[in-house]
This record gives sequence, C-alpha cells and structure tokens, in this order.
Amino acid sequence: MPPPETSGAYARRHVRLGWAAVALFMALGLVLEALHALKTGWYLEEPYATRRLMFTLAHAHGTLLGLVNIAFGLTVERGLGGRSLATASRLLAVGTVLLPAGFFLGGLYLYGSDPGMGAFLAPVGAVAVLLAATLAALPGAAPTVEPTPPSTEAAPKKKRRR
Repeated sequence: MPPPETSGAYARRHVRLGWAAVALFMALGLVLEALHALKTGWYLEEPYATRRLMFTLAHAHGTLLGLVNIAFGLTVERGLGGRSLATASRLLAVGTVLLPAGFFLGGLYLYGSDPGMGAFLAPVGAVAVLLAATLAALPGAAPTVEPTPPSTEAAPKKKRRR
C-alpha cells in the first residue's frame, strides 16, 4: 500500500488540474465564439438549439469547476479540509471531468431536440462535486502537513561573565 499523500501533494494536484480545466474550457469558449462568427449552421440553426445550450453548459461548468479546483487546492494548502481529504480529492477530480463531459457529449449527438446519452454523465459528475464539497466542509482531523525545514541561522552566543 503506498504511503498517504501529504496535503501539499493534494494542493499541487488540484491547482494544476484547476488551471488546466480553466485553459481547456476557455479554449472551448473561443471555439464556440468562432462557430458564432462563422455562422455555422451545425451550431446556430434552430434545430440545433439543444446543442448550443449543451456546449455552453459544458464551457461554463468546466471553467467554474477549474476555479473550484484551484480554491480546493489553496484551501488544502492552508491546512483546512475534512478528515476525508483523499476521498474529497478523488470525487472533485471525477466530477470535474464528468460534469462538463456529460454536457459536451450530450450536445455532440442529438436525438431530435433531446440531448444524447452522454448527458447522463452530467448528474453523476454533479453528485461527485457535491459530495466533495461536503467532505471538504466537514470538520475533521488536521491533514498531514509537510514539515518545514529547520532554520539555518545560528543562534547568537551569550557572553560569559567571570
């Protein structure tokens, strides 16, 4: 069994995941703007209003979850967080992938005016994020904090009296 991770490892992982999600979903937003600018029928025509909505939801939720991951990482770095830090971390990472992926896949393949089967991933991701937030908010034992290195400054010497 591998040793438990320190809170610093969780913090770094979520800050990296958060910034990656922000970059990815902001890029998706730029693609959506380009589809508007190019007047792409596959995206703008009335029969595809569901697609437009689902892609917009994927962009918005993905970007927001990126920011939530950054906040989670900074929270953990400051020594806050519940006893179930590992579980909260996994749930938040899973939710960050499933929630926007469900919206995106639901808009990719449409059944008339209904989203595709991929949309069923979105509520699963939402529940994972909700559970992660709940676990992070619960009080618990302090997470493992990385030790700080000892100071390299020498202590001042006392003068001896004779």
